[in-house]
Amino acid sequence: MSPEARDGARLPLFPLGVVLLPGTPMPLHLFEPRYRQLLTDIEAGERRFGILTAIPGVGERDLPAGRVGCVAQLGDVDRLPDGRANIVVTGGARFTLRGIVPDPAPYLVAEVGWLPDEPVASRVALAVASDEVAANFRRVIRAVQEVNGEDAPLPALPDDPTQLAWSIGAMIDLDVEARYALLADRQPANRLARLDTLLRKVLPDLELRAAMARGSRGG
Repeated sequence: MSPEARDGARLPLFPLGVVLLPGTPMPLHLFEPRYRQLLTDIEAGERRFGILTAIPGVGERDLPAGRVGCVAQLGDVDRLPDGRANIVVTGGARFTLRGIVPDPAPYLVAEVGWLPDEPVASRVALAVASDEVAANFRRVIRAVQEVNGEDAPLPALPDDPTQLAWSIGAMIDLDVEARYALLADRQPANRLARLDTLLRKVLPDLELRAAMARGSRGG
């Protein structure tokens, strides 16, 4: 049975000041002894742990129940001679923190519940919104490339409209709070609307700067 199919589970926990989004990769550098041990343990097991976004000023053990996190599925591992490691993880299922549980491990272990999306009201409307967000994202990327004098392929985007906001959210400059809001939102249409608002806000200035850059180069 997959972890998403169960009501809950225990996960090794890594509180961090970042947000891992489902379906997206993230590089991590492990240097603390407790997280080196976590790596050793998960390599011998299910190769997954939970990343929970920390709250400034709140201790790791005091993070509130209901805080949303994301399963980190272990990918590449590069162990360094001094015991540190560079790893790449990919976001999996979302979870909510139920509580820290007693465990002899040097890292935190949590009881979590799974957090699926709410049912989609209209697949057609979601697909239309997804196409609009993807188009605006591509306009942003083209404008940035024009400003910087670059000519690179556009980033690949997922076909699944429920994944799109997370994929774009991982590629653009968002603060932790905005990225966490994307993670915690259970309605795909809301996630797309959040991204669309942000993209439309920056587009006019970026495209003006891109036009000026083309003019200065005689394009």
